[in-house]
Amino acid sequence: MSEASARGARNDTPHGAGELYFPWFDWLRAACACLVMWYHGHVLPWGQSGNFGVQVFFALSGWLIGGILLKSEPRDLPRFYFNRAVRIWAPYYLAAALLLTLSVIREPVTHKWIEIVIYKLTFVYNLFGVPQLAQFHDAMPQKGTLSHFWSVNVEEQFYLLSPAALVLLARRGGRSPVLWFALALVGLACGLGAIMLGVFAATLVHRHGPLHRHPKARLALLAGLLACVALLAADFHYDLVAPVTGLFIVLLLAVPGKRSAIGAVFGGMSYPLYLNHWIGIFAANALLARFAGGHAPALVAAVLQAAIDIPLAIGLYWFVDRRLLALRAGWYTPRRGAAVTVLAYAIIVVGLAYGAAMLAAAPATPPATPAASR
Repeated sequence: MSEASARGARNDTPHGAGELYFPWFDWLRAACACLVMWYHGHVLPWGQSGNFGVQVFFALSGWLIGGILLKSEPRDLPRFYFNRAVRIWAPYYLAAALLLTLSVIREPVTHKWIEIVIYKLTFVYNLFGVPQLAQFHDAMPQKGTLSHFWSVNVEEQFYLLSPAALVLLARRGGRSPVLWFALALVGLACGLGAIMLGVFAATLVHRHGPLHRHPKARLALLAGLLACVALLAADFHYDLVAPVTGLFIVLLLAVPGKRSAIGAVFGGMSYPLYLNHWIGIFAANALLARFAGGHAPALVAAVLQAAIDIPLAIGLYWFVDRRLLALRAGWYTPRRGAAVTVLAYAIIVVGLAYGAAMLAAAPATPPATPAASR
């Protein structure tokens, strides 16, 4: 089974035989991660810049992961889950460990702190933690610094649920573009539209071929993108327009080409940059406070954040992510794949059960300050 490389070195099309490489996806990943970094660094004027980067990530994920699953059989799923776990879990838990270690040293460990950590470790923070962010911001690890993990949790849930339709129910309409268009409409109503739109596009191409690469289709996609940009500029229904904009960007950049070594590195560092960009922001703020009294032009702050975060992310990719990906095939066995599959579902189930229990036990009016439990 082929897969979309998270390094950006391989990007499968949802159609056709063999593997194709999409060089523009490397730069797209890097650009989206930088948007999130600079948004959290408070140097971008557009208040939706970070979320827009996530929407594009989601559309790209739906397109690529949907493409993998559209070419998969049930026997391929243990390897799919194993590959996703190696790719996602190790950098994710490493980033969490870094911040949680700092948090334990610098702030009190409260009941709410522990609750939020459990949500993040079980990939359900988007369901149970984000709704509490406004009320319990100060009680969360480092005041909600890892709140951007919500999007990784969405991705992990997508990886677990999408194979049911695209693989296990493939012969019963699970790969129907009509089904995924309907799911995309539902997704647009609840904030998951970009991923569903990406899968919808993948099902169309899987069934009808690379329609998006036809010259007339590309003109239509470009016209649609420009129209969406105008709507975003006019602040017209962002939640509906942003996912569609992300899909147009992905389809326009889904052009096969030659691999660029530099592009592959920047594409590969996008995940560790997304996870760990808080480090550069903290360091940049400390430096600016020390040498500029905390006041500096946004451009200076943006350059300083990037100068710290991007080399760090490249180092993490080169010495952690890239090595894991190189070793992954040798580690895989059907038994390990099955074990990881069971573990992946079990982690989510534990998180859901814990979150449901906490909701059931929550008082009607939560206290303003959670009780400490060192």
